[in-house]
Amino acid sequence: MRRVLVAVVAVLGLVALAGCSESDDPAAVSFELPGEVPSDVTFIEAPADSPAAPPFELELLDGSTLDLAEQWEERPVVLVFFESFCELCSQQQAEITELSKEYQDAILFVGVGSTSSPEDAATYVREHDITYPVGLDPDGEVFRRYGVDEPPLVALVAHGGHLVRGWPGGVEDLGTQLTEFAVEPAE
Repeated sequence: MRRVLVAVVAVLGLVALAGCSESDDPAAVSFELPGEVPSDVTFIEAPADSPAAPPFELELLDGSTLDLAEQWEERPVVLVFFESFCELCSQQQAEITELSKEYQDAILFVGVGSTSSPEDAATYVREHDITYPVGLDPDGEVFRRYGVDEPPLVALVAHGGHLVRGWPGGVEDLGTQLTEFAVEPAE
């Protein structure tokens, strides 16, 4: 009898733990900022006529706040404007996620949603294996400042804070664009 009782308690404990797993919490996501820029990375200067990027702070899905102006003082920043319900965003996300991992210490990728709920945005992050910071712009101010009428839009802010390029509708070959406008290719 004691053995049966111990087994029942163990099974109930496992069921309770499984019910409380992080994946069941729709808003449970976390992000890490990149480390130091590697010493062998060379950034490409922004064209002289590039406008200053509009600075902003973004509340991330994990509850932390990211000051983008601080970030682009260290490295280029790729802003990925998306919505969780956007089919074109989903279609382009695999390439963006892969590039964010490839350039993880040289370029900071940041996802910015607006009308998506925190739960839907967190689900999108998990479904697309996104490890870069993602936050929401619920009042649409950042979307307006960057001229985002409809996602996807990818914007590149050069090291130092100048807006180099924006791609309404996303960008098909972002990797080539990064080596043309942001980071010298590794030799």
